[in-house]
Amino acid sequence: MNTLVRSIAAAAAMSGLAAIAKDIDEELGEESPSAGEEASGGAAPAKGRPSDVDARYFYTIPTVSRLDGAGEVLKPGSSEWIAAEEGRYYPLGSTFRTVGGESRMTVQLGRECGVVVAGNASFATRGQGLDDKTRSIALVEGLIAVRLPRSLPEGLFTVTAPGFTVENAAGESRYLYAKTPDGGDKATVRCVTGSMSVRGRHFHILSMRAANEVRVQTSSDLLFTGIYGTSGDCVCKLDQGLVKVSDVETGESRVIPKFLEWKMTPRTAVRIQRAVPALGENMAVSVMTFDATGALKNRCVFAENRFEINSGELAPSSRSGQAELVKKAAEATSDTSAADAGATEEVSAEPEGSEKGGDESGDELEF
Repeated sequence: MNTLVRSIAAAAAMSGLAAIAKDIDEELGEESPSAGEEASGGAAPAKGRPSDVDARYFYTIPTVSRLDGAGEVLKPGSSEWIAAEEGRYYPLGSTFRTVGGESRMTVQLGRECGVVVAGNASFATRGQGLDDKTRSIALVEGLIAVRLPRSLPEGLFTVTAPGFTVENAAGESRYLYAKTPDGGDKATVRCVTGSMSVRGRHFHILSMRAANEVRVQTSSDLLFTGIYGTSGDCVCKLDQGLVKVSDVETGESRVIPKFLEWKMTPRTAVRIQRAVPALGENMAVSVMTFDATGALKNRCVFAENRFEINSGELAPSSRSGQAELVKKAAEATSDTSAADAGATEEVSAEPEGSEKGGDESGDELEF
């Protein structure tokens, strides 16, 4: 009976979120080309430096352009929420929220730059000087939609959370953000139109396009990051530490960073685990990738800033290659143990209690 009640409640919640997303679509309306796009005939976004960009993208301070239901604002330095008012401007550094399932609020950061929160949702703007041409918002809770011009120059706008930063956003994007029971957080990041990239410690999703969606989960101590593909495909560039390479012609050696480009598709996953050493400041890092069946495909263990401690690739594509890879790992670092070889067996890509490589609950937000 309890399972049935929880299932009904979950279905009702997801239906409500789907309705909210539909209302946001109607509120944002059809995306119109910006002045820059009209002049260039839909050309690629401009590549100017933030200091070269004029004020047509952002207002000096944000304004509440539309409010349905209950909306509140927490001004910087204040401890009390006040009722939001349509047409009123609020200082940068303010936090905006809606209360109640039927509430909607649109905050305009510029003529064509807006943020919509719906239901029980909240976001914060970044406090900054008035001469700063960039803008940034921080995810706090709930469903948040961002609309930007497709021609917005790179480097002007970011969306932040404890475990990642959305960079070079242009077009429309949406976020479903929530705290997890362990004190960490979970964010569903979707690119609706345009493009954007997502960067975090030891990973960089190079480019997300229309209908691409990933889920990023971060522990409260920031020592664990899970990245799960939920829609479309995109490339995730993963750190694999430093390696020492020799130039065949000159015989000289140099230390360079090594990366793995992993293709994120639905139900694939990346797990990054970090450990703070008892001595020293070089954090130990384990990076693993999993395919859609939950099978381990890649694994690398390394210490930050130390090329001497790098296991190299530990997860073979076939069992016949295990012995050779374990031998290479032992040569790369003196403290590689037999446990590394055992770790190449197939393991689950998801946290305990969830399905391999997929969503924990099976209920994914439909935008």
